[in-house]
Amino acid sequence: MEYKLISEIIDRSESNNWTDAKFEWDFDYAYYSEELESCLCGHYPIKNICVIKNKMNGTITEVGNCCVNKFLNIDDGNKIFTSIKRLKEDISKSMSAEVLEFMKDKKLLSDFEYGFYQDIIRKRNLSEKQLNIKERINQKLLDFTSYESNSNFTRINLVLKWAEQNDWFDTSFIHSLKKSCEKKGKLTTKQEEALENIIKKLKISKEDG
Repeated sequence: MEYKLISEIIDRSESNNWTDAKFEWDFDYAYYSEELESCLCGHYPIKNICVIKNKMNGTITEVGNCCVNKFLNIDDGNKIFTSIKRLKEDISKSMSAEVLEFMKDKKLLSDFEYGFYQDIIRKRNLSEKQLNIKERINQKLLDFTSYESNSNFTRINLVLKWAEQNDWFDTSFIHSLKKSCEKKGKLTTKQEEALENIIKKLKISKEDG
């Protein structure tokens, strides 16, 4: 399994040796899959998925959380999955400070939401209004890290990757979909249909991405 993961990562990297290739990759985001998935190493089944991005060539791929930690020394996923588990069990709990910063970096929160959560993150006694706001922000994290959200991101990134080789294509609408998905954690039915129509019309496949 270790050899297969190393081989798969090198194939997607600019460098052809593991020592350099693994440093080309950064954590992008994580999601909890409702369906059983396979890791690049071949391990099955897994549900905690980390999406990583190569900063040299823009390639995006998915790896199981354990392999990301063990071989790429990226522990961002652990922090996110710990908060996901906590909030799934009780939406009134608090995400970690590190995950709050992750949400801020991803521009998922307004300035008000970020400042509000910073103020109440360690408080236990909240008013009903404060609790409602907190739970609404918590739901944003759960929506962003959902299987549905990732499915949309995967298709959006597929089109954007294809567009890099087809510069005649106007990507403004696709970027607007990505921004909307990041903000709301999902696309509307009409947005999903429009995205799917673009993929079908242009005959974009996974091989193109």
